[in-house]
Amino acid sequence: MKTVKKNILIINGSLGGAIGNTSVLIESAQKYLGQHEANIDILHLEENQNDLKNKLSWADGFIFTSGTYWDSWGSPMQRFLETCTQYEASDLFLYKPASVMITMHSVGGKGVLSRLQGVLNTMGLAIPPMSGLVYSLSSHLAFSLNKDQTPSDFSNDFWSLEDIEIVVHNLMTAVHHKHDFKCWPVDRKDPQRRWL
Repeated sequence: MKTVKKNILIINGSLGGAIGNTSVLIESAQKYLGQHEANIDILHLEENQNDLKNKLSWADGFIFTSGTYWDSWGSPMQRFLETCTQYEASDLFLYKPASVMITMHSVGGKGVLSRLQGVLNTMGLAIPPMSGLVYSLSSHLAFSLNKDQTPSDFSNDFWSLEDIEIVVHNLMTAVHHKHDFKCWPVDRKDPQRRWL
């Protein structure tokens, strides 16, 4: 039986738009969405917020992305949320699965991720398990420095660009109304062991 292609709308709420750091996460997500044979549209909110209702209606699921700006998402995302308040709990959002990917330079990204997932859920979107991540400059540098070395015992506790595959898989699992979710690697040895 052939699987019906699902429509995924990637919403980029970062100030960098199509050329910023967050666009790297979007490129990775597109690659993994291609493996799921999804139809993809990208809305860079910094550049365009036209035709929102039609784009939201088209989507079977969403990936929301943003950088971190003073412990919050980008102003384009804020403007989007304010504009879309009129669609809260409507069929444009209700029970459609949503993933969230955040970039951050140094701090604040996890708070942005959690808050944005909460707002999206309140609007009516479904948040699948392990469907959000934060990719930071410090993680990027840590992974870059260890390419030719043995991985650290702690490396599984950092989100990596490879974890985007898990975010996409879990989003697409939810979009297809399945329950075959994946889990990213977690340090299960001794989470209380000293690291400093």
